[in-house]
Amino acid sequence: MAKAVSKTFEQAATPSRTTWVDWYVVIVAALLMSATLPGRTHGLGLITKRLLEDLAMDPVTFAQINLWATLIGACFCLPCGWLIDRYGIRWVALATVLPLCAVVHLLSRAESMSEVAVWVTLTRGLGQSMLSVISVTLIGKRLAGSASIPMGVYAVVFSCLMAVSTGLLGAYIIDVGWRQAWATQAWLWMLLLVPSLLLLPSETIHDRPVMSGGREPGMSGATLKQAISTPCFWVFAISISFFGLISSGISLFSQYVLAERGFAEEVYHQTLVIGLLAGLIANLVVGLLANRISLAPLLALSLFLLASTLGVFPWLTQLWQVYVYAALMGVAGGMLTVLFFTVWKHAFGKQHLGAIQGAAQMLTVLASAIGPLLVALSERQSGSYTLVFTSAATIAAVGGFVAIFTAVPHAAKGDWLPSPATL
Repeated sequence: MAKAVSKTFEQAATPSRTTWVDWYVVIVAALLMSATLPGRTHGLGLITKRLLEDLAMDPVTFAQINLWATLIGACFCLPCGWLIDRYGIRWVALATVLPLCAVVHLLSRAESMSEVAVWVTLTRGLGQSMLSVISVTLIGKRLAGSASIPMGVYAVVFSCLMAVSTGLLGAYIIDVGWRQAWATQAWLWMLLLVPSLLLLPSETIHDRPVMSGGREPGMSGATLKQAISTPCFWVFAISISFFGLISSGISLFSQYVLAERGFAEEVYHQTLVIGLLAGLIANLVVGLLANRISLAPLLALSLFLLASTLGVFPWLTQLWQVYVYAALMGVAGGMLTVLFFTVWKHAFGKQHLGAIQGAAQMLTVLASAIGPLLVALSERQSGSYTLVFTSAATIAAVGGFVAIFTAVPHAAKGDWLPSPATL
């Protein structure tokens, strides 16, 4: 049955325009990205305080475990991209989703620090690293032509899914405890994702995995080595990695950060949902603008917005101000997210997209590993989280100025076509 439906999907697909099959791919990719929630910092942040109290761990110790878990988990990105480029997305995705759900369930039963370390490491590697690469690469490889508008829609869908799942999970944790809530989500993700992946259409000539060193018809683009030799790769990768660093550090200890400003635990859950929903507008706007103007000015704008938002946080005293802060952070994050999803195919083409996105994703994961430890150590040394916000605001502003002068290649215009001598 799955093969029959998949074949119908494949026959309906056309490379020249976005079809209903493409929108199915967008929805599946959004589901995959949403399922990274238990492996992401803001997902773990939902249970951090309760987990630490349950196992009598202090925040710095957990930050160190998280650091090594995320560093090791980052190593899953490159082989994931390599496997996708050679063997296709469907089976790599299934081989990631099933063990991820098992690991999430096992974390809910952890009774020691060593168990937490093992399961968090695997959750980071399979969820935050591999599933993120699979999700974004699915969009880039399966959609013909410019994917900026579908990317915007994809970002909206997964943001909605992430907002709903985060809000429901946060409320469920308060209601039944972190262990039961964590185990329940493992089963729900498996029941949602496995059938969706089995119904994915088969690869077309435009995204078929390259099993040898040859070039498939309709495929062109930069190699990973060529991509990392450009300023464009590093400016975009470092920008989103920096956002991941500061957002992961703040998210993991958000309850402590907000408590320093005099706000309760419930405010943290509210700001998470507000931030995710506010990013929806940015997702749509950037998805539309990415087809019309250069990506570099959009990157600069998002970094300037991030800098100004971080800069004012230490002076917030009212609840409505925290809500505005969460909304603006959501907009900045939403803009950076769509740009990060869009730029790799736009600049470097499809042929080695999995490897290039895997390398970029690895940098973001490494940054998210360092963020919580930097935040925890900064608070321990200074006695406040203020230094984190003011320093991050300065760095984001500098990054915005650099982005203004960054040239972005355009793969659709033949920037990475091989020379006649190599054909």
